[in-house]
Amino acid sequence: MTHKVGIAGTGAIGSAVARALINGIDGLSLTAISDINPNPEFDTPNVDFDRLIAQSDIIVECLPPSAVPDLAIKAIKAQKTLILISSCALLIYPEILDTHRDIPKGQRGRIIVPSGALSGLDGVKALKKLGIKNSKIASTKKPRGFTGAPYVEEMGIDLGTISKPTRIFEGNATEAAKGFPANVNVAATLSLAGIGAENPRVEIWAAPDIPGNTHEITVIGEYSRIEAKITNTPDPNNPKSSMLAAQSIISCLEDMNNALVVL
Repeated sequence: MTHKVGIAGTGAIGSAVARALINGIDGLSLTAISDINPNPEFDTPNVDFDRLIAQSDIIVECLPPSAVPDLAIKAIKAQKTLILISSCALLIYPEILDTHRDIPKGQRGRIIVPSGALSGLDGVKALKKLGIKNSKIASTKKPRGFTGAPYVEEMGIDLGTISKPTRIFEGNATEAAKGFPANVNVAATLSLAGIGAENPRVEIWAAPDIPGNTHEITVIGEYSRIEAKITNTPDPNNPKSSMLAAQSIISCLEDMNNALVVL
């Protein structure tokens, strides 16, 4: 059986996922896309959210966070599987998860959050079962990667004057998601896998000479301590994101029909 996949958003991440589907993922086919400015590379019907959801079994979300609630709530109500990469939207717009909780199990869609640019989430989820005392994530990108972030504009931070590693934010995951919605899906995903949005301490650093987008996580439990550092090459088409983010979605899609799935 072939499952139909629709992609909402064909920017850098959505386009990479579309190419993978066109090249072939077992048991899946690209049926439609939805984008105000669709990538002309793809000869695929461009439709609105309602038609995308109606025509797809699986919807891949690759949108600006502000556009996520409309898509997500409709997909949940339509009982579709939603692969959601903009995990910060779940913190910024609690109505998404409120809608999911309010609909009885068996009558609602499923939300899958890929690992994105992180590693070690399998260990975090396992450690959660034993109890997590505290967790922290520090994300570092080149200053231009934070251009247009609401927090940067609100605080009047001049990114052009940063000449050495500089911490520009510290707070919890919800605060980070609101201040840097295009940059901190990693923090939101860690909070969802761990002990909630109010608990992880989030640090955001700008560093001109860093080789790539770097994320360092520390999660401490009663019996284990997890430390991971990930350095990702920024996507050349979107310096706010990493190449690994798209690949995590593709891996998730491949697992839909794999006989062997390693979690």
